[in-house]
Amino acid sequence: MGKSRYAPLVKLKKKSLDTAERALIGANNTLSSASDKLNHAYEELSRMSLPTKGSVGEFTQATAMIHAQHQSIESYQQALQIAQEKQVQMRERFKAAMIDFEKFKYLEVQEMNAQLKQLKDQEAKMLDEIGTMTYKREVL
Repeated sequence: MGKSRYAPLVKLKKKSLDTAERALIGANNTLSSASDKLNHAYEELSRMSLPTKGSVGEFTQATAMIHAQHQSIESYQQALQIAQEKQVQMRERFKAAMIDFEKFKYLEVQEMNAQLKQLKDQEAKMLDEIGTMTYKREVL
């Protein structure tokens, strides 16, 4: 049985699907990393406190550190939001690639089944001919 005319397209769509899958995995990893960084920044902030005793310089330094941590948290929140948007885009891209691959794979299977049916029909006709020829020989 020959190759399907859809085989090259299936191969191409499979490559596209694999590329989309790798991109989705990368987006998931980036999202996980951004989430971990944000959680770590919140933990750091929860450990910080303003001094109740000491000089004004220590108070100013502690306030500056807390302020810097808040800025870091805002930065990580933005990075997390961007990573979430990227993950949604990659998920949609993967879904579209999967649908394309499945369509062409289905067409390939249908064509192969049609070829198989045609071969079976040809084989049945040949067997009928052989049977008819054998019967005529026996009768004569």
